[in-house]
Amino acid sequence: MCPESAAWSTKLRLEQARVIVAANAAAGRTVVRDLRILAPGSVPAPTSDDVTPQAARGPHRSRV
Repeated sequence: MCPESAAWSTKLRLEQARVIVAANAAAGRTVVRDLRILAPGSVPAPTSDDVTPQAARGPHRSRV
């Protein structure tokens, strides 16, 4: 995880155990053992080029 500010980093570190428990409960088994919380700003925010619009992915297919 890479929070946007030092305050969010602190909050994540304090809530880390709860996040791990919730993730494992949602998965139904132990899949998360640890979180790696990066320093704020260490990973650039995604740009619009990083996100593919729905139309570019192709038509949505559903059952009828």
